[in-house]
Amino acid sequence: MSSQPLCFRIPDSQPQEQILTALRGAFNLQEEEERTLAQTYYDSFDWRLYGGGSVLRCEREGRERRLVWSDPGELHSRETQRLAGDPPRFGQDLPPGLMREGLTPLLEMRALLPQVEVKSRLLPLRVTNRDDKTVLRLTLEWHRSREPGRAEYHDLDGRLCLRPVRGYVKTLQRMQAFLGEELGLPRAESGLLQPALAAIGRRPADYTSRLDFHFLPETPAGVVAREIHLHLLDTIERNLPGTRADLDSEFLHDLRVAVRRTRSALTQIKGVFPPAAVESFGSRFAWVGQITGPTRDLDVYLLDYERYRDSLPEPFRADLDPLRDFLVVHQRQAHQEMVKRLNSPHFRGLLKEWRAFLEQPPEADGEAPNALRPVKEVADRRIRRIYRRVLQEGSAIGDHSPPEALHDLRKSCKKLRYLMEFFQSLYPKKRIRPLIKALKGLLDNLGGFQDLEVQAMKLREFAHQMVAEDAAPADTLLAMGMLVDGLLRRQQEARRRFASEFEQFADPARQRVFRELFPGKGRRAGG
Repeated sequence: MSSQPLCFRIPDSQPQEQILTALRGAFNLQEEEERTLAQTYYDSFDWRLYGGGSVLRCEREGRERRLVWSDPGELHSRETQRLAGDPPRFGQDLPPGLMREGLTPLLEMRALLPQVEVKSRLLPLRVTNRDDKTVLRLTLEWHRSREPGRAEYHDLDGRLCLRPVRGYVKTLQRMQAFLGEELGLPRAESGLLQPALAAIGRRPADYTSRLDFHFLPETPAGVVAREIHLHLLDTIERNLPGTRADLDSEFLHDLRVAVRRTRSALTQIKGVFPPAAVESFGSRFAWVGQITGPTRDLDVYLLDYERYRDSLPEPFRADLDPLRDFLVVHQRQAHQEMVKRLNSPHFRGLLKEWRAFLEQPPEADGEAPNALRPVKEVADRRIRRIYRRVLQEGSAIGDHSPPEALHDLRKSCKKLRYLMEFFQSLYPKKRIRPLIKALKGLLDNLGGFQDLEVQAMKLREFAHQMVAEDAAPADTLLAMGMLVDGLLRRQQEARRRFASEFEQFADPARQRVFRELFPGKGRRAGG
């Protein structure tokens, strides 16, 4: 027999005192002292724990605090840890044990944030037999939830949870039948997280940076473009508070990705907006990319620091520590300067004006000839054109082509990837997703080639800055030189792999699928 609790939900229409009276009439019921419990549920901003099948909450009862790691239904506790200080901020801050080992790989670089607070009153009950022996334990529960730190609580449905006692299956079965059949109480289908969030107008996994559009082929392209841009604007705005507060590095990352996608959609979804608007908003979002770039660059070096350190022979690793101190100081300075720009009237005005523009209905005229055309027609033509450019540029690259040729190909591949991701709902999933996956593989190679070069050059720049600031011992400069050498060797390895990566992407079978999915005039889309 399972020892896990079995919970029934008590709707508002059935007062709990009425339930308690009914139980007293049907069972020999003993009441214990009522308890109070405060719980805070934690997850990353993008719900990585929940997505990985985990729920983490901090329970406070009196002076005792504990972390509880459970399954999504919250019936099975995988591990409970007493908490002496503040709740952990990152996975590596969790107490040593199974909890840290299980949750740190899910969280990666993301911070643990409070998602919802629950305050509970718990009345423990016991069903006893004629010998006054406990044969079943129950808990009558009252719950309220609120947004973390907010004043107002919202009532949740009550719960009656059964905790079996070994050897008394019949009592458990009798109680289940009484609650379900006599009192008509429904089973609780989930733990407290989902109803607690629902009471404050939220749900688990209510944020993701992934694109998940669903367009109809005949929808006007101007309508679709506005929906894409409004989604990206929402992503920018949702990540602004975490970016300003520097809660973790991924807020700024997601914000910058949304800005890049915005700039790409502006220029690559042709003919849906007037050229003057495209030029104006495009240059203003390019400015956002510029003001957020230095902070993101330093974030990346800090995220990669341990990997840099571990790439050196053991005797030289400690020599690199002054580099980390340098990065931390300059990241803070860059972040402060970035926040000033993000708080400026210019930036606030950009977001306000952009939203107002997007909320206008599309109009077809000489300046926006594609605004009212079916989006499938516009998508086919644009994706086909960029794909041909990628094939042409990639086929022209040989062993002695300059790095700029690979950089230009990467830009074209990014445009193609964004277009395919924006419009993938217009095409059969089983056919377009393998194409996107193959394109990502090529982009990984091209991105590695360029990023490794940029990292090597940036480390040289850091070395000169550290010398100027008298923050670079000779041993640190030597260790950084070893890092640069290793990065450049890896770049050459990526360069040597390019030919095979491009050959896989440009496979004749994939080219045929591209031609069928994105046909030219006189051809019909396949599958």
